[in-house]
This record gives sequence, C-alpha cells and structure tokens, in this order.
Amino acid sequence: MNILILSCGTRNKLVRYFKEKQNGIEKVIATDCSAYAPALYETDSHYIVPRMISPDYLDVILDICKKEQIDAVLPLQEDELYLIASHQKFFIDKGIIPIVSSPETIELCRDKYAFYQHLKKNDLPVLPSCGSIDEFKNCLDKGEIDFPVFIKPIRGCGSIGIQKVDNMELLSVLCKYSEEDMLIQTFSKGKEFGADIYVDMLSHKPASIFVKEKLRMRAGETEKSVSIKDEKLFDLIKQTVTTLELSGPVDMDIFCIDGNYFISEINPRFGGGYPHAYCCGVNFPKQIANNITGKENADTIGQYEEGICMLKYTDLMTMKL
Repeated sequence: MNILILSCGTRNKLVRYFKEKQNGIEKVIATDCSAYAPALYETDSHYIVPRMISPDYLDVILDICKKEQIDAVLPLQEDELYLIASHQKFFIDKGIIPIVSSPETIELCRDKYAFYQHLKKNDLPVLPSCGSIDEFKNCLDKGEIDFPVFIKPIRGCGSIGIQKVDNMELLSVLCKYSEEDMLIQTFSKGKEFGADIYVDMLSHKPASIFVKEKLRMRAGETEKSVSIKDEKLFDLIKQTVTTLELSGPVDMDIFCIDGNYFISEINPRFGGGYPHAYCCGVNFPKQIANNITGKENADTIGQYEEGICMLKYTDLMTMKL
C-alpha cells in the first residue's frame, strides 16, 4: 500500500508516523512546490511540483500516482483540500482514494462566518459572532455582543491577521482597511482545547477523539498541551461531527467558559498538534490504512491516558541540494 502526501512542508513527524511498519503503509511519497520543504527528505521518494494554482497541477499529481502506484492521496494544505475534494472522481476512477471530506463541508469550514451560522442553525454552542462591522453595531445596540472582541479573517488560517480589539474606533479602522472580510467574535477568557478526530471513511462515524488543553500557541499551532478526557466534551464533538460530511482526520478548536464548551473552528485535515495524539496511542495512519484496505475502524474514543504533556521544540536538518 502506497500513500502520497501533498504539500508536506514541515510535517516531518507525520511522515515518520506513516513510515512506521506497524501502520501498514509500504511506501510514503510526498510532494511540495519548494525544494526547501524538510519533510520531503524523510520520505521513500519525493517530487517538486508546480504550485497548486498551476493549470497542470492535477495532471502532474496524477502522473506521480501512476508512476508510484499510489493507493491514496492525503492533502495537508488548506486550499488544497478543496481542490482534491472537488476532483475526487479523477482519482477514484484510477483506483486512488482521496483522504478528504466532502467539498461542501470543506468550503463551509473554511468560511468562518458560514460555519458559525451552521452551528447556530444546528443549536450547537458557539460564541456570538458577526460577519461585518454593520452587523456588529446592530448586535452591540441589542446587547447581544460586547467588547472586547476577537477579529480574524473569515477565510484565514494559521492565526494570520487575528487580533484582540477593545474599542469601536480601532475595530472600524481594522475592518475598513482589511484586504479580507473579518469575523468579529466575542473574546473568550476561558480555556482553549483542541480535538484530533478520526472520522471513519467507511462508516462515516467518529472512530477516535483525542482532546488536549492548549497551554501555549505559536503561529497558529499548539506548542504545549496536556491530554484530558471529558465525556461531556466527547458527546458535543460527536454531535457536531454528525452535522457535517467529514471523512478522515479532523482538527477542532473548542473554548470552555465557566464550565460550558463552545465550538470555535473545524479544520477537516491533520492538525498541527496531532503528534500529541499519536504519542498517546491515537493512531490515525493505521486507521487510514485500515480504511484503504476496506476495513472499518472500531470505536476507540477516549482510549488514551490523561495528563500527558506535549512540549514542542525546534529541530533542523542540513544537506546539500
């Protein structure tokens, strides 16, 4: 069984996990548009490809799949998820399984305001949010939202452009001159949690849920965290997942304020903090391998140890290219 990881970037640990023999993957191949992506050099073979906006990008990927006898394709980058999902038939017709959620769900999760409206529609707990300065002023007048607020690009990722705002003057300026539409959300003063979820690609039910309390963030990724268990939160995650057409690895952000949980975001891909889950025995590569071979994964939700800390640190590699 061979897997192709797209836009591997700096996901060296993820590549290593897929290469571990007990996970059932024979060859791990990866691509990136940059020769300076370090994860490329930990794979069995790798390819430098055009940027995903190139008109021949999919043809290049399909050629690699044919050459390397690829069984499944795993996109990691935000924009690439939708590209692969919206062209699933290209891969399926060639016997290749794209490890992606539905294109509709990917688009919904990418649009933070649309996702907020989806949660509201399904009576799921979410922090009050507005999709424009005019909507915010209206909600402010009604007492439905108040300062401080947290603003972020509606289609942003990686914590780029996020900011806490305490007054209308600054908020108006930021929204007026932003190049993107901004989501204006009640500022959370509670704890932040992350969930790594595996939605079985055959049963379409969550097979694994791993939750960690985020202790420190850097550049949008969890840098320090500790594993926790809470049946109440597990139930909320399962309830949320059932409202979407998710498949494979999923990353979810949750806030806890005064003992109440609020869903923040869902990213239908591997999260940057997934290594914490893997080190605690929550093995998504093995579950992916099971699905590729037509085997459903058993329910292992919550089967890990609490109180295990993840502490990230910087590493490097040197080579002559």
